[in-house]
Amino acid sequence: MPEPPNNSQKNVLKIDPGTLLLIIAALILLPLLLTGFLGQ
Repeated sequence: MPEPPNNSQKNVLKIDPGTLLLIIAALILLPLLLTGFLGQ
């Protein structure tokens, strides 16, 4: 899927796939850790 050349607005938000995976993992793991600590 080729990107259009006029994506100047998308260049403002540059997110690497690795950082995106880290954000998703944090969003998934943080509530689990919080509930685990509160459940003890």
